[in-house]
Amino acid sequence: MGRNTQILEEIINVLTDQLFNKETAMRDLEHHFNTRLILDAGNVDTISTHASQLRLRVEKQECGAVLDYIASKGMIMVTIDHVEQAINSLLGEDRFIEPGE
Repeated sequence: MGRNTQILEEIINVLTDQLFNKETAMRDLEHHFNTRLILDAGNVDTISTHASQLRLRVEKQECGAVLDYIASKGMIMVTIDHVEQAINSLLGEDRFIEPGE
């Protein structure tokens, strides 16, 4: 299973009636997005829950605009700190490159 399989399966399931061959669609999507990471970063329910925890009033119909704002500002991304943490946690070896190497 590839890094994007779960979300691509969801997309294919939504489009099932429009697709001729689900297996071919999955193969083509996996190939197309092979070097990318697709994330489901949240939804309007996530916004509503967080707003409630923050004691901020937000109407259900406003949650989509908040989600769009977060996306437009690039608040959802892989940062250099995320990459460092992942490499150090997963690989466990000293990966630091000394100057001049």
